[in-house]
Amino acid sequence: MENERLEIEKIINEGINLFENNKYEESIKIFENLKENSKTKIIGIFFLGVIEVKRKNYTKAKKFFFNVLEINKNHEDANLNLGLVYLEEKNFDESLIYFKKVLMINKKNLNALYHSALSYFALRKLEKSIKYLNLSIEVNKNFVHSYVTLGHIYLRIKEFNKALLNYKKVLEINPKRIKTKFNIAWCYFALSDLELAFENYEFRKEKITPQGRHKEVLDKFKSIEWNGQDLENKTILIICEQGYGDNINFFRYLFWLDKKFNVKIFFYAHKKLAHLFRNTPFEIISDLNDVNKIDYHQHLLSLPGICYKETKSFEENINYININQKNDIYWKEKLSVYKKPLIAINWQGDHRYGHDDMRSIPLSYFKNTLNNRNFEFISLQKNFGSEQIKKNKFENLLIDLSTEIDIGKNAFEDTVSILKNMELVITSDTAIAHLAGTLDIKTFLLLSFNPEWRWYIELTHKCFYPKINIIQQSKFNNWKGVFNELNKRIETKDY
Repeated sequence: MENERLEIEKIINEGINLFENNKYEESIKIFENLKENSKTKIIGIFFLGVIEVKRKNYTKAKKFFFNVLEINKNHEDANLNLGLVYLEEKNFDESLIYFKKVLMINKKNLNALYHSALSYFALRKLEKSIKYLNLSIEVNKNFVHSYVTLGHIYLRIKEFNKALLNYKKVLEINPKRIKTKFNIAWCYFALSDLELAFENYEFRKEKITPQGRHKEVLDKFKSIEWNGQDLENKTILIICEQGYGDNINFFRYLFWLDKKFNVKIFFYAHKKLAHLFRNTPFEIISDLNDVNKIDYHQHLLSLPGICYKETKSFEENINYININQKNDIYWKEKLSVYKKPLIAINWQGDHRYGHDDMRSIPLSYFKNTLNNRNFEFISLQKNFGSEQIKKNKFENLLIDLSTEIDIGKNAFEDTVSILKNMELVITSDTAIAHLAGTLDIKTFLLLSFNPEWRWYIELTHKCFYPKINIIQQSKFNNWKGVFNELNKRIETKDY
């Protein structure tokens, strides 16, 4: 019997090793054979399901796990994996059904506790999520993922000191997980501890994992990372990073360098965005072959921290946007057919962004705004998000220009010209806010309860955009109050 058990274990381990090395077909043969043996039937079926999970064939995987439960409804791992598959499919309510079954079998199953918390987190039932995370910590006080998620929850609900305690616990357990310092930076920005905020912000992924433009610069040049050294008669290359809005927002810091030193400044820009910066005293490049030698380099979003460390202040807005007169004339004429004042709106940012649910707004919330007959409303939404116009039946309330604007090689080329003809802009936290703000156009920026870190600086210091009015959620995930205030202010032209 013992020899038979050891032989079965050997076969199972061989099958596991094969699928972990992506040798699926060979692994499947092993588990199919085990499935045909009455003694190992459940093992064979279960691991065939695991293989399909690894191959992301979730429908097929679920069939195998259901087959296991037909034989043994209390099979802990089959129930757990069904929960995990439903979680992966974003069917959070269904995932919770199976995690609860696991916990009825074994109340200390760490995976079920933790992933129950993730499901509740996704459903925005944050109190329940916190409960299950604390239960998972009772099972394993060093389970770092629970502390990370607790940090994220407390960050969302603006309990920043509790968030900090959990993020610091993460680093205590695993000091190498330095990306957590980015989340710590967000907390310190919100608490207005700006020196610690900027210090920890240097641990964002763009800095700690050289890739893309950063890696190209390091590979080509033997330049020094600039952190405040004397740049007189030197050459520095500033590397763009993150999204379009980040670059539009913080490009102003090149002017700070220019005022401070007699220095040649290259800006390594997104190719589609480079045209916005052409009317400036800097060398705008999107190809490193255009540069032969530099003395220093630095990321664009490191400049505000270096500046603040020295001056204890922030650089004010500079309208540096390059003018396209031909486009300006075209859009002025095209929009002149509308006799009412024009309001541009934008509601959806990049849906691939990890915290998009904290900044994008469903278009349905704009219904009462769009029904204001004193204005014409123009959509600046492109690509993902524009389908919401038809979905909400707003075709007669909103002028949709998504198929006409910015279809060439340059981002925002038409949007800039359109914005200049607007009475007002209303936007969620997208690049449009930074574009309109830089152009000094009256704008309502609609923010979530816990917005991205830079807006804590703006709310406290009023340093980024003088023409932007911020309306922020007063309660987590509640846009109703935001739109009530917005609609009153539009009605009274309080902008």
